[in-house]
Amino acid sequence: MNLNRYIFWPQELNSRSLRLPSEELAAIAIALRGTDYVVLDAVPNQLIDDKELESPYAIVGKRKAYSNQWEFSIKQTCIIEFRAPRIELLQFFSLEPISLSLPEKEYDANDSCKEARSLCQIWDHPRYQAHDRRLRQSLKLLNLFSTHLAALYHRYPHYSRKSVKTYNRRIALWNRLKPVRNFLASICFYVTIFACHLATCIYLILNNGLLPLVNLSVTARQIDLRCQQICYFPVQYLRINVNVSIRKALPRFRTYSEASANLRKDLPSKYYPDYIRFYNTLWLMLNDVSFGLIFGSILLEKCDEIAPVLHRVITYCLYHCINTVTLVLAQNPVGIKLNEELALFLSDMFLWTIDFSNLMFIKPLADVGTLKFFINGLAKMSCVFGGTFALSMILDYFSILSIHIYLFYRISSKIYHWQLNIMISLFYLFCGKKKNILRNRVDNNFFQLDELLLGTLFFIILVFLTPTVLAFYFSYTVLRMAAITIEIILESIIALLNHFPLFALLLRIKDPRRIPGGISLKLKKNEDVPHFELKNKPLSIYFMFKPFVVLMDHIRDNFYSIKTLKQITLGLPVTIKRNRLYQILYSSLPKRPIDIHTLYDKWEQFTNTKDRKLD
Repeated sequence: MNLNRYIFWPQELNSRSLRLPSEELAAIAIALRGTDYVVLDAVPNQLIDDKELESPYAIVGKRKAYSNQWEFSIKQTCIIEFRAPRIELLQFFSLEPISLSLPEKEYDANDSCKEARSLCQIWDHPRYQAHDRRLRQSLKLLNLFSTHLAALYHRYPHYSRKSVKTYNRRIALWNRLKPVRNFLASICFYVTIFACHLATCIYLILNNGLLPLVNLSVTARQIDLRCQQICYFPVQYLRINVNVSIRKALPRFRTYSEASANLRKDLPSKYYPDYIRFYNTLWLMLNDVSFGLIFGSILLEKCDEIAPVLHRVITYCLYHCINTVTLVLAQNPVGIKLNEELALFLSDMFLWTIDFSNLMFIKPLADVGTLKFFINGLAKMSCVFGGTFALSMILDYFSILSIHIYLFYRISSKIYHWQLNIMISLFYLFCGKKKNILRNRVDNNFFQLDELLLGTLFFIILVFLTPTVLAFYFSYTVLRMAAITIEIILESIIALLNHFPLFALLLRIKDPRRIPGGISLKLKKNEDVPHFELKNKPLSIYFMFKPFVVLMDHIRDNFYSIKTLKQITLGLPVTIKRNRLYQILYSSLPKRPIDIHTLYDKWEQFTNTKDRKLD
């Protein structure tokens, strides 16, 4: 007899034992290779013939009449009570928190650090993990508790207290409607294929290698997201339905190896994350359309009032304010003595750019009539495609209006960066060194006297010009960071509307056992046989919002950190790389849309499996 074994005891048997105090009961359990005993049912002794029970079933305990104590045949054991998960409600136990992302797209806040990735690889190595294989196999038995109980009743019908119902009439009616079902299924299938093919073509256009629009336009990225979701919907639906058909099959145990194979194959949690992702996306799309209807109706109702206000705000912020800042920079601001000729040259250049931008796109786009037309179109688009599409168009509109701020920032940062690099090189010249560009290092070097004099002259000139360049660079950097902040706020709202874990939160509120985040053991009583209670911990809010936490960490590291301050000090550009920054929000989608042939093969596999099951 093995020592230190555990017996998993369903809590439903405790109430059943209280209802039958006068009967002698025997606890029938199942144990496969590498698992502990899981008690399936308590059967009266007169119904059991000890010789008829074959592996993997066994009697692990008995209870006498008018007694509440069970005598177990396994010594030095622990009883772990649990509530049997209901497969039809998709309840199950899991040691690790269930992942709402695809396995190949698991991200972490420290993914950019090579040392952190190496440490995680070492930590995930089996050598450094606890040996919990037996517990995992036992939890798989618990997840299929109702299936194994039905298999027990199928093998020993006289143990069951319930009459087995047949649905031959319903199955016959279902088979008569098979041609109609196949016709409707074919129509739906070919409509789905057409929609996926159209979405794939749009995806390829937006992700063209010559001009990737998804990197330039937020609206294009929103369309790209919807195309990928449409292409992935059929695969998610097939995965969910195929998994249900497998889950309802009753395994018949003949040998330990066959039972173990069924145990590995019939996990209820195999494609369960696809169930959450599928319905979460549908919920978010419906909510997006609802928000779009509300937002569109407000825009249509207040269009005549919003357009003049926007005209004044855009004209003041993007033209008059910048024009005033540029004029002030040319007049020794805050008492700082600047180089008059250089300040006048830079201010004239930027003022000409401001006037050109105002004439070409700010004034036409900020006109009251144009704004009314844009708001009306935006409202209609919002009612049809959703609020995220409207916010994306607003963000692209703002990006076009503020393009001159980006130009000012890039010009001033380039001038400052070049001047800083020249001053550093001249400083190396005074120290008798020079930078080796090929080997990326600073080497010693001997310079002639005329070279030192010429370098000193240039260095003094650049030092006196630095305050002027720095004043323009600092002013336009502040304006650029303000524009980036507005864009990040709008894009964060769009990301939240597109990827909010709404369905997971509803599952956590309605039934936490359907979204497990681990298990816990609680000591109930410590007698001759210790009793523990196995509980399912719900998935934490942090894991649900982990993509957003990582996104906020990326935004902070790229735009509001010491690293950003260092980039600004060195004159390096601070830009929004949308393709790299927001790819984590695509963690529930594959890297590329599913191929049409793959979808067709999956559909054939699904229909063949369904037909074999009905036959």
